[in-house]
Amino acid sequence: MLFRRCVLSLSLLSSCVTNLLQANAFAPNWGQTIFQSASEMAQNTHIRERLGEIFSKTDEEKAWWDARKAKVQSDFMKELDEEKVKSSEDEAVLVQAGGPTGSVGKQGKK
Repeated sequence: MLFRRCVLSLSLLSSCVTNLLQANAFAPNWGQTIFQSASEMAQNTHIRERLGEIFSKTDEEKAWWDARKAKVQSDFMKELDEEKVKSSEDEAVLVQAGGPTGSVGKQGKK
């Protein structure tokens, strides 16, 4: 099996070299231009496939992030409500009747 792959690879390489020589016979460095263009087309195809995969997952990921955002907001609101209840309990002031009636720190002038 490995031998067949090696033979196939060498056959393809030989074919590419032959095509390169034929293209260079047409115009100088034409083969390099052809292979560069073919490489760019292959890369473009790969990028388009990858973008298709990414865009197909967009709705799913958006739904996940929306759910995550809603959970964080609800947790935050619960925490704020708990702090509000605690702070309102802490702010209660007990006032006793019969406290001092005069001003503190003021003495009569002579």
